[in-house]
Amino acid sequence: MVACKLSIKKIFDCIERDDKFKEFKTTYGLTPSDEIGGTKFAANFYKSAVVNYKGKVTGSKDLYSEVIAETLINDNFIKDWLNLIPVRPEHFKINHPNTDENVDALKITNRKEEILAKLLFYQGNVDGLGYIFDYQTPLKATQNDSYGKIDLLGYNKDNKCYSVIELKYRPSGSEETLLRCVLEAYTYYRLLDIKQINSVKEHEGIQQLKKLHGYKHTNEAELVVLFDERSCAKEDGGAETNLMLRIDPDKPNTPSYPSKTVVSQQFKECKEMIDSSKRKRLRSLCENILKQEPELKQIRFVVLQAQKVSKAPYKSKVDNWSENLDRLYRAETLLTIPSKR
Repeated sequence: MVACKLSIKKIFDCIERDDKFKEFKTTYGLTPSDEIGGTKFAANFYKSAVVNYKGKVTGSKDLYSEVIAETLINDNFIKDWLNLIPVRPEHFKINHPNTDENVDALKITNRKEEILAKLLFYQGNVDGLGYIFDYQTPLKATQNDSYGKIDLLGYNKDNKCYSVIELKYRPSGSEETLLRCVLEAYTYYRLLDIKQINSVKEHEGIQQLKKLHGYKHTNEAELVVLFDERSCAKEDGGAETNLMLRIDPDKPNTPSYPSKTVVSQQFKECKEMIDSSKRKRLRSLCENILKQEPELKQIRFVVLQAQKVSKAPYKSKVDNWSENLDRLYRAETLLTIPSKR
């Protein structure tokens, strides 16, 4: 543990939100020992409310997310993530079959992000993204663990590495900050035992992965933040561009649209990081994460796009599959931050 770090409270003090530190500390049961080398801070910080704040610190011109990113770097808080290690003995005990399955959940669940993850998994190869071989990959060892699940696991055929993919999607436009997305993806990467991909035998997605031309197991990986550009009203072309139209559980075969077009928070922030210096501290945080992780090759920010098709690889898996409602997907990398090693 870095000697100069006295307390994670400093992060909350820098943005003048000490009240949220107390809330965070109570919610996740942080003790003084957790503040000087424990894992509860790193495992849960991405879930803190302040990580998702979009405005500016009171009395300042600095964005909340930029101040937090800078504090994580300058006070070496980001090194706390190195204390995280995988705890689950079998990530791939849950076998998601990608053949001969009717996905009733595609018409009854409200968890649209999970539906989209399933469709990407059933598609398999997604141009511009990679080959998807698992979704909702579990990380917790016991029910008491606070760890979530990895949205998607893929293989980047161009860079010869695995992709830990954090998917952000809401039919009305996702509002989560890129700071939260990056910290969540990094937390999950630290909790994933990549070696299990090579050793597991009974997982259909991994068996299909191993049949890919040119596939070779590696310990190298990338973090991918995958997001929608915008959710469009019908009059703005939503029928052609929206990632999902099958979004109303009561009317599964009727297209639905938001009342107004909304650009996702991730797309807006990514464009700012590319076109201006407005997100330079977030970029610096990404660079510092890569610097301390010898097997992380890069962090990619990727926009997911839809295209209408007359035939899709998951056509037989979706009840009442519809050419008008169901999509094939492609992706476009907007920004890659590479490791400098």
